[in-house]
Amino acid sequence: MNDSLFTCFASAERASQNEILRQHKLIVANEELVVFMNGVAALVALLNTDRQIVFVNKTILKVLGSIDMKQVLGQRVGEVFGCRHAFSVNGCGTSQHCSACGAVRTMTTCTWEYTAVEECSLTNDMTKTTLDLRVHSTFIDVYGETFILCSLFDISAEKRRGVMERIFFHDIMNTVNGINGVTTALNDANAEDQQMYFTYLKLLLNSMTEQITSHQVLTMAERDEYRQEQHRLSSIDFLMEEVEKHKQQASMEGKGIRIDTDSEEQMFVSDKTLLSRVLGNMIKNALEAEPAGAMIDIGVRKSLDGYLFFWVHNNFVMSEKSKLQIFNRSFSTKGDNRGLGTYSMKLLTEKYLKGYISFTSDHNEGTIFTVKIPINQ
Repeated sequence: MNDSLFTCFASAERASQNEILRQHKLIVANEELVVFMNGVAALVALLNTDRQIVFVNKTILKVLGSIDMKQVLGQRVGEVFGCRHAFSVNGCGTSQHCSACGAVRTMTTCTWEYTAVEECSLTNDMTKTTLDLRVHSTFIDVYGETFILCSLFDISAEKRRGVMERIFFHDIMNTVNGINGVTTALNDANAEDQQMYFTYLKLLLNSMTEQITSHQVLTMAERDEYRQEQHRLSSIDFLMEEVEKHKQQASMEGKGIRIDTDSEEQMFVSDKTLLSRVLGNMIKNALEAEPAGAMIDIGVRKSLDGYLFFWVHNNFVMSEKSKLQIFNRSFSTKGDNRGLGTYSMKLLTEKYLKGYISFTSDHNEGTIFTVKIPINQ
């Protein structure tokens, strides 16, 4: 197989630049079509059957920074918007992640169903900003040649507000119901059981505080309003604090947390609040994935290139579909009303902590999430 045409999903074939220019001139010659596309407030791109751009409307050019039309001709939609998966194999649509992308699926589906509508979440690899898009793709005929008319509607604000409010209120109401249950039980509890209920009540109140703070931090981070702080930290002390935060909840569920004996002590500088949010979500996800009796491991090591690696390991193995969408906003392996944990981990790590987050999940090693941050920011 020709490596240049290798793909994990949609076709990697591309028309030549001369062919792209010919197709562009064909579209420009249709004045009514051009006026229509430029008169639409949505982001509109006309693609050839290889999913390459042959024309975009003025709205797209403005969003991209008022660049010239010639700069986007021949590219694919994910490439011009800087999608983090667009260049990993042979361009937009060819990576494994692209099989879960609603935009690419509409472009391939409309060739036989004529019209397709799906949603997609696109994260720019440079800015770390995420666009939630509703994508309409329609197969059209222009002067006897077939093209894909692709309309993209930015629903980021709608999705972000809906998802964050739904998850926030869902989690808060669960905690409030737990508090009500504990306080009711306290009325009938004997002296011996009261201490247990008071402990559980304190745990629930701490959880509520954590939920409110996490929601506030993530909201500020997405709006680019968060102001970082710099703290001098000990890697082992930091891990021990995180274990203390979660071990009581883990114990009540019959699970355990331990620090890997290979962990290394290292002083470093970072935003403790954000790093705690990231590692805390990693720990909570690992605990929630495991049954009673399970043990999760966390650890830290220094690398030779001046970074620290924090990791969390559990035995549960994610499905292939989950692996492809794990960092998308609103995606969760745990069902509805969830889905900001892994997304926030990536956002906070890469946008604010100047680091990287990754994971592996297979039947040999289980699931390991790793956060890599600089020792001195």
